[in-house]
Amino acid sequence: MTPLNRFYRRSDPRGLFPYLPGEPTLAHNRLAQFWRPVIDLSDTGYASLRLRMVAPLAERLARGDGRWPWYSRIAVPGLRSQVLRHAGLRRYDCRAPDGLPEQLRTPAWTNLLRYVGEFAEHDYPVRSQVLFHLAQLSYVGPALALAGEVAVTGQPSHDRYVYDVARLHARYPGRARHALSLFTALADHGNPLIALSARFQGIGHGLRAGDTTRAAWFAAPVKPAGLDDWYGTLVRSRFHRALALLRLRQGDRSSAVKELEVAGRLDVELAADPVEPLVARENTRYLLESRIEVTGEGAAALVALDPYCVEAWLVAGDGHAAKGELAVAAERYARAGEFGTASGAIGWYRAGQCFHLLGDTGRAVNAMGRCLELDRTAVEPQEYLSRHSPTARQAPLPGG
Repeated sequence: MTPLNRFYRRSDPRGLFPYLPGEPTLAHNRLAQFWRPVIDLSDTGYASLRLRMVAPLAERLARGDGRWPWYSRIAVPGLRSQVLRHAGLRRYDCRAPDGLPEQLRTPAWTNLLRYVGEFAEHDYPVRSQVLFHLAQLSYVGPALALAGEVAVTGQPSHDRYVYDVARLHARYPGRARHALSLFTALADHGNPLIALSARFQGIGHGLRAGDTTRAAWFAAPVKPAGLDDWYGTLVRSRFHRALALLRLRQGDRSSAVKELEVAGRLDVELAADPVEPLVARENTRYLLESRIEVTGEGAAALVALDPYCVEAWLVAGDGHAAKGELAVAAERYARAGEFGTASGAIGWYRAGQCFHLLGDTGRAVNAMGRCLELDRTAVEPQEYLSRHSPTARQAPLPGG
């Protein structure tokens, strides 16, 4: 099978995400149904698992609940702006949380701004909640500015906070190296929960940076002492999942499968008596994603667990494409495209390639055009339309 290009090139590295027509009221806006938590901290019941965490976190802040946040995935910077552009909700677009007009602020949004203003007055768990809250809204830059510079001290509560700040650095452009330095400093921490968490993150972000050697440094085993409660089991499952991806990158698929099996057994323990049900479901969700990458199996289970997640549909499509099931892959990619954002644009691009390989040029043209509707700087889709669409040859697309 001809391999798919996973990503298109951009004529402008920043991309161009236009404001598309959309109903101005959130209740009647199609994309708002799926992205409402990052728009105004409300929930519709149709958001992805990652975004379903936003409303409970807002409620936790409102109650003054000072527990640490244990959710895994952090939003990509700029995600909220992409959503609002593709939904046509210009009034909600703002560069920082306090830029949202007062008449559009929900009580949860107002409460978050209060915590931001009082940030230095709170203890480290609450600060971590506020930072994670901002990051889930894709305000990673403002969150880092609020956190300021941090360094490992050896004091567990403070260093758990450092770990959370390091996660923000890892998601912000140009800050991955600094994040890895903080994870390195935490990897041998006296608190085993912090140490193993840092090693899990170090492996993942090392692989994301293409540095397998650096990722392997974090793979040293950690003694299980102090890791036998629910949160210890959670972190151990995450660590073995990261090890599976490392072994896969090293070319040892059999070891990768074994590590996934260990992570899976630990995940079953988490789900049997979940202290935090959403955290447990999130762990299962990312374990399924890794299973698809390692074995090619689990696509149906992934989209069943997280049916409103653009990334879940992309990964499911990748799983089917890897097995040569192009027709199914194309449909999965097209479903991703319907959610908008840069990830949705990639979904349409991959769908277009699948349709082309299947000989369905009409659907391929449609998919490439839908990609360009979301990101007007996509080079390969423009080239495809130029080759296959007479109207595109007559009138070049704007933003190309």
